[in-house]
Amino acid sequence: MAPEMSDASQFSVSSMAAQQNILRERLHRLLATLHPLLQYDVLQALKGAGKLLSQPDTEINSLAPILPAGIWPLLTLLIAQHLSPDIHPEYASSVAVAVECFVCALDLLDDVEDDDQTPIVRAIGIPRVLNVSTALLSLTHRAILSVAEQAVDPAIIIRLLNALHECTLTATSGQHRDLLAESRSARNFSHEECIEIASAKAGSIMRLACRLGAICGGADDTLCDRFSELGELLGIAHQLDNDCHDLYYLLQDEKDAVIPVEASGTTRTSIKSDLKRGKKTLPVVLAEEIMAALQKAAESSDGESKRYRKALQEGIIATWGICLLYRERARERLQEIEVQKPVSPELLFLLGI
Repeated sequence: MAPEMSDASQFSVSSMAAQQNILRERLHRLLATLHPLLQYDVLQALKGAGKLLSQPDTEINSLAPILPAGIWPLLTLLIAQHLSPDIHPEYASSVAVAVECFVCALDLLDDVEDDDQTPIVRAIGIPRVLNVSTALLSLTHRAILSVAEQAVDPAIIIRLLNALHECTLTATSGQHRDLLAESRSARNFSHEECIEIASAKAGSIMRLACRLGAICGGADDTLCDRFSELGELLGIAHQLDNDCHDLYYLLQDEKDAVIPVEASGTTRTSIKSDLKRGKKTLPVVLAEEIMAALQKAAESSDGESKRYRKALQEGIIATWGICLLYRERARERLQEIEVQKPVSPELLFLLGI
């Protein structure tokens, strides 16, 4: 999940190259503490699409928004620099790369739990992926604890760790609810539950990236809360937007929609692995009857198929409307933050508002 590019941001992604280099240097020094064999696999994970050590895609359509590699640690770093322009680079980058390691670890766990055959899963296998995730979680804590070397107040370090632990429990609770929801009918799943899960997963992670940056930058409790709320609202909006895009592209390419289900000997519609596993994304739940269609045999009548597709389209439109409401609430939080000091164009670019 990546923030969208703001239309108001008319500068090159290369304007953040200096910050990326700082983060990459700090991350490489952190990884140097690992055994070479483990380090190799961890590097492969951190070179995944969008990750800090990934290489730019030279084949990206020029009309599509081009986001910088490592948007999560960049977000933390830019918020810290916004609040404290003279902040020690080692301090800010250590907290920021902790976010990169944490998000990468959760992404790997999500791949395994959803049975997604991502490039890293295919390359090194599930056992090694799980071990890499464990290593990344350990590196997350090591990166935060290392700021003691910059004589950072122990109370600040505790605040950073508390924010990390709170996010870990919230995100894993959201993932657990998401996994359990796979066995429930969409007809018995409320819109509120969909939003709660999106908030616990994507919302809590973006909340963490913003909150750690605010704590690192010396924000008071009120300002920390505003940055935290900004991140949570945007995280929810981005998740809803992603869910809509998944369904939208499926409807545009129906030939990829039918996959075999070996356990039942039938076929049903799938969006990547989400619908295959019965994920309860908001657009699907808003189109309640669709889930029944997804579990029927492929020989549904043409009339039924058209009705189901229409319901999905209506679910997508309704979800996008809700997504816009969350983005508007995020803009309100940003306006409150900018009363004290306007944020930089680079930070606006990452926030996507």
